[in-house]
Amino acid sequence: MNKYLLTANVTISVYTEVEAENLAEAMRIAEERDLMPIVHSGGETQEDTWMCDELDGVPENITEA
Repeated sequence: MNKYLLTANVTISVYTEVEAENLAEAMRIAEERDLMPIVHSGGETQEDTWMCDELDGVPENITEA
């Protein structure tokens, strides 16, 4: 039996909460934020990080690595 290492792209939903004067400013602030780490300390909040509650995407564009 052969083994194969495969890679794929997955799009998931994330969210963050921003205090700003208007939507354009909120988007600029959000663009600077990091994604929540895969292994997180529990100290990350939606006020400073992009958060993910569940992996709701599906693998696409599967290729051999």
